[in-house]
Amino acid sequence: MSGLLKIVREGRAIHLTLNRPEARNALSHDLITELLQAIRQADADPAIKCIVLRGEGEHFCAGGDVKNFAEIMATPPEGRQDMFERRVLVGGRLPQAVLECSKPVVVVAQGAIAGAGLGLCLAADYVLCGSSSFFVAAHVKIGLAVDCLVSTLLVQAMGIKAAMKMALLGERLDAGQALRYGMVSEVVADADLPAATQALLQRLTEGPAVAMASTKRLLNEAAYGDLGKQMVLEAKAVGRCAATQDFATGVAALLARRPPRFD
Repeated sequence: MSGLLKIVREGRAIHLTLNRPEARNALSHDLITELLQAIRQADADPAIKCIVLRGEGEHFCAGGDVKNFAEIMATPPEGRQDMFERRVLVGGRLPQAVLECSKPVVVVAQGAIAGAGLGLCLAADYVLCGSSSFFVAAHVKIGLAVDCLVSTLLVQAMGIKAAMKMALLGERLDAGQALRYGMVSEVVADADLPAATQALLQRLTEGPAVAMASTKRLLNEAAYGDLGKQMVLEAKAVGRCAATQDFATGVAALLARRPPRFD
């Protein structure tokens, strides 16, 4: 293993920890691949009854990996369109895997929960977050549409008007706001996260596996419907955005650490 993902079994739960704290646990291609594999293996293991996702350090996940955006901008617009369509289809497999997993998936988070991290959080069955947590769908600030199934998951969590406000304005929500909007299940002080996690895992790992899996499948089917179709729509939308001058403007502003100014 590359060390990008820490895997620890604890009783009948398995803890999967994103291990890129220097990058706020941004999801690189390799990390996505390892996390997908770990989720699928845990789902197939009858000894595991619960999966926990967390981030190493002060943040859960700041979204997709933007470290090579400068190089990407040297690619012609039509090349960027194809590249980002493929990226979104790959990245969207993560929240889809969480939703389709037969085991309860718990996100334990603090600090930044943004972009692809927001998709993971919204897809989880239970989200326990520390009071330091904040939530951002900032795609619009670099001229991109939302991805990682956020378009469906955000609307189902908080309703269309609140989702439009958050996504169109790139607004940041604190933990209390996220709780009120139904984006998370429970908020505790950061220092209380370990104890609250243990209490939750005890209840989940002592629960009836078949009944929980069946209930999860029924609720997700009722809530989300055809996720595959939505993922394709997101990929096409992000691809179109990536080919625009607005995207170039947004990336330049991001790399220069200044607000973007779109025409």
